[in-house]
Amino acid sequence: MPESAIPTSRPRVLSGMRPTGKLHLGNYMGALANWVKLQDAYECYFFIADLHALTTDYADPSRIKLNTLDVALDYLAAGLDPEKSTIFIQSHVPQHAELHLLFSMITPLGWLERVPTYKEQQENITGKDLTTYGFLGYPVLMASDILLYQADFVPVGQDQTAHVELTREVARRFNSLYKSAVFPEPDALLTPSPKVPGTDGRKMSKSYGNTIGLSESPLFWGPKIAAMSTNGQRIRQTDPGDPDLCPIGDLHKVFSAPELAEETRNRCRKASIRCEVCKAAVGKSILDLILPIHQKRKELESRIDETWEMLREQSAKAAIRAEQTMLSVRNIFDLSRDLGSVRRYFGTSAEDIKNAHDLSQHSSWWNLPQDQQSKLLRDYWRNNLVPRDISLTQESQRNFASIQRELEEPFISAKKKRVLVSSMSAQQEPSGWHFRIPPKSYEVWTLLCWHGTYWLDDFVIPQKFYAQPFAQAKKKSKDKPIHLRVWKYGEKWNMEFVDLLAREAIGNAIVAQAMEPIDITELRGNYEPLN
Repeated sequence: MPESAIPTSRPRVLSGMRPTGKLHLGNYMGALANWVKLQDAYECYFFIADLHALTTDYADPSRIKLNTLDVALDYLAAGLDPEKSTIFIQSHVPQHAELHLLFSMITPLGWLERVPTYKEQQENITGKDLTTYGFLGYPVLMASDILLYQADFVPVGQDQTAHVELTREVARRFNSLYKSAVFPEPDALLTPSPKVPGTDGRKMSKSYGNTIGLSESPLFWGPKIAAMSTNGQRIRQTDPGDPDLCPIGDLHKVFSAPELAEETRNRCRKASIRCEVCKAAVGKSILDLILPIHQKRKELESRIDETWEMLREQSAKAAIRAEQTMLSVRNIFDLSRDLGSVRRYFGTSAEDIKNAHDLSQHSSWWNLPQDQQSKLLRDYWRNNLVPRDISLTQESQRNFASIQRELEEPFISAKKKRVLVSSMSAQQEPSGWHFRIPPKSYEVWTLLCWHGTYWLDDFVIPQKFYAQPFAQAKKKSKDKPIHLRVWKYGEKWNMEFVDLLAREAIGNAIVAQAMEPIDITELRGNYEPLN
């Protein structure tokens, strides 16, 4: 079974490549080599974008899976490590397609038509009909890839920043339309993107058929480099050249050691080096760098089943993280998998409310990060437990920068009571549930306690129950969150304020002073204070 997606303190990075063929030197130097370096500093998600490949290769998808494996082998051979990064196949995580569909509902057509690469690729990729909805909408799919994992950064070259900006606009529009804080706006992580010329002098690209492949036998590299044009320079051996105008000079800048690159530049300008010697020198530089990758790939090819199984496991791991985001998105679009608030329009009996406390169908929430779990519980309580005749609206969150701030904002009752709904608790422990209450003014508190057996207890507590001890605790807290504990003794439920500022360390133990417990047994499942 795949391990759960556990959040880390490191910033999250996401990027991917389309499996339109084996990777080449331009792919390696322009992206892959940098990804390998990012693994140690970031929480990395790297995927093989097979759905994106269909935007141009839809007419003949017969090589998509083979190309996917080729790219995966190149990823691993170049140094991407599944122990450090999540490496997965886009189509194996169905949430990509789901979020793409939902984003397509809110993305203006004009945004897509102005993406620079849209017309560029239509002009450069000949022989294919790219007048399709899928090709026009690929930036929306790209935004879905990034936002699905709530990435902080997207490593791109300067020519790809327009896609990141469109992703930011989609996130901004979603958060504004639905007054949410689901999607952070990712930043472009600009990476060095050296010019790697192809065998014809143009930018190395599979579309131009001018590549030198990472998996290609080194026996073929030499002839390809030897046949490369010098851009019309040095027709005679005695003619001086300009390495800045020569594709071979560009290869030296990327692959050769600085001393060698500088030496060949000087000798080229003085006509003291033959072009074939210069080409042989850069060929050796490329060989020294790429040969270990080529050899490792050959080893991986002999164990292809292991690579495929790794991709399946890593894709399942990615899907766990993706589903965390989609739970929130589905709730916003009212596409959640339970009956939700609709039940209230058909009457909510006492038996219905009792059954709604059973959350066994939502056991997956238990593994979510605390903030997402808390938001889902708040929404569930409001939609499933609060009786139909009680109106609760939420204050606008248009300008909120984080889910944490959103969780602290109250619901407003029909009589303008400010209702705090707090589920910021740890899992059930012998000592009960621990809450952190913002030091703000509320007329009603609702405390949500989720048992390890997936049973939800809710306590709706009017101000008269907590006003005096809350005022004392607030004075001591100096505007920091108030710590509160809910616990059960026999059939009695208690609430008590915990003064953490007065705690003392005794050996390895922490002693916290608590005020007199407050009996809240009668407030369990009692919604009258909300009227």
